[in-house]
Amino acid sequence: MGKIADALDKARREPARKKDQLRPAGETRSREQKQARVQHEVSPKPVYPDTNVSKTDIQTGEEAGFVSEALQGPVDPKLVVFHEPESPAAERFKVLRSQILYPKDGKDRRVILVTSAMEAAGKTMVACNLAVSIAQGVDPYALLIDTDIRKASVHRMLGFEPAEGLSEYLQTDEPLSKYLIRTPMMKLTVLPAGRSVRNPAELLNSDKMRHLFEEARERYPDRFIIVDSPPVNLAAETSSLAQNVDAVVFVVRYGYSNQDLIEEAIAKVGEDKVLGIVFNCFESTPGKYSYYKKKYPYYSSREQT
Repeated sequence: MGKIADALDKARREPARKKDQLRPAGETRSREQKQARVQHEVSPKPVYPDTNVSKTDIQTGEEAGFVSEALQGPVDPKLVVFHEPESPAAERFKVLRSQILYPKDGKDRRVILVTSAMEAAGKTMVACNLAVSIAQGVDPYALLIDTDIRKASVHRMLGFEPAEGLSEYLQTDEPLSKYLIRTPMMKLTVLPAGRSVRNPAELLNSDKMRHLFEEARERYPDRFIIVDSPPVNLAAETSSLAQNVDAVVFVVRYGYSNQDLIEEAIAKVGEDKVLGIVFNCFESTPGKYSYYKKKYPYYSSREQT
């Protein structure tokens, strides 16, 4: 029996050995090295099967058909909660996550819009880190929606190529599930911005967009929706989007953002909508923005987008 077992084992190994012999010299090793390198760049953690999106589409109830092959590139190093989940920067996002998941006033806020007064404040970095941090929790799931159709960047931070998404969904009768993308992060799904269009304000102010928020909020009580929006003072649609979400998180880049523009932006979305302000790129409590420190909760971050 021992000889038979050895022969069977040898036979199982033989096809793989012959296949390698047919390859050009050095190809086997180069392929293995390339695969190892890609796996390291794309995800320092295992790529989990998608448990975030129900097999029922948010709007139509049709079977979900996920686009997963788009995830090919490296995850941005600024996604600290993914690359360095135990780092001080990641801990700050956990604080923000806790304020959303367990609010002191007991209000249920599950659709959170992340924005800024002007560009280059780091709003996309904050939105992505917050969404991943929520998805890393024990119970909740996260859906990250890129509504910055004019200048989409969520896909780059999460490491996938531009794909059809929100703009196509709002202009067609296709089910939402067609445009949802799985990520290497457990319990996180993304709806990318899609192709740039000439009328982003009209699309994002449409009844279909409002219905999307309503359905996502009502149908899935264990899911938090994080919305990366255009800067308030640069895009008309952000003020309208803010009226259809539960809360707004403002991102202020320390030493860069203008206080008058911040006040103008807050007035546009409404002070009652502002959950808190993330001060980006500072080492200690920002005295320059003490007005905001007194008026809103604040969360620090040293990263920027």
